[in-house]
Amino acid sequence: MHEDLGTLLNKGYRTWNRNMIIAVPFILDMMATIIFSLFAVTIFLMIFVVPEIASSTIAGDVPPEVYLEILGSLLKENLLLLVAGALFLLILFLFIGSFFEAGAIGMCRLALLSGDTSVGQMWASARHHVLNLMFAKILVALIIMAGVVFLVPGILIAGDLGSLGSDPTSTGSILLAVGMLVWFLYALVAGILLFFVEYALVVDDLDPISALEKSLEFFKDNKAGVISIIGIIVAISLGLEIFGSAISSVEALSDVWSLVYLFLSVIVIRPLTTTWIARMYMDRTGKELYSFDIYNFE
Repeated sequence: MHEDLGTLLNKGYRTWNRNMIIAVPFILDMMATIIFSLFAVTIFLMIFVVPEIASSTIAGDVPPEVYLEILGSLLKENLLLLVAGALFLLILFLFIGSFFEAGAIGMCRLALLSGDTSVGQMWASARHHVLNLMFAKILVALIIMAGVVFLVPGILIAGDLGSLGSDPTSTGSILLAVGMLVWFLYALVAGILLFFVEYALVVDDLDPISALEKSLEFFKDNKAGVISIIGIIVAISLGLEIFGSAISSVEALSDVWSLVYLFLSVIVIRPLTTTWIARMYMDRTGKELYSFDIYNFE
């Protein structure tokens, strides 16, 4: 007998409340992303921008347009190198995100099975699953990007992309707009069908292809549950965005809300929703979850 949604949310909350250490991988993920982003920007400036400006004869008050011209010239001359660097950074950030996501799901898995978790479990799960999880994310992205084929008819009829904006009522422009709408719907459906890929991969120790298949199978058997949990997560995000917009309208509170939102997202929302999703997957795939009857709550 599977848990109903109310029971799942309640027990998932209690598991998270007992194991707030689950926030650690999300904190480390944010810190690593910030550090590597700053490092990348610094390297870019030191290797490309600073020498270009230093070698120029520009002095005194320089209008922004001059620096923009230098930057534009720099991009053209080093386009391949910059593309390679951007691709490297993309893979690096994907690796970092996959590492800590695998760690977080592993921590949730242990908490749901035994009642408690640890940072040691985060490192163990992250090291074991990071590459498979990264490849699974790439596969999901490629599946979603495959929807670009829906844009082809509009582009072919228009002849070239430059002519699309000149006549928004043309057949090509209309087909392109329809193609973008279909691509959006396709991506939405694909995202829902593959929502549990990461959890299947880590919890059941699967390879990327098997994790995709398991996610599809899980959705087939639990359509209402999957849509409900996604709806709850989206509702929480929208609620915070709406509340944040209202708060941000007061200038004095705008910066404060940004910090509060960051804190809520990293410390509360992401760990809690990860616990909920992991619990749904584990409960509905027959895992023997920890009995709350023997939890020692104070």
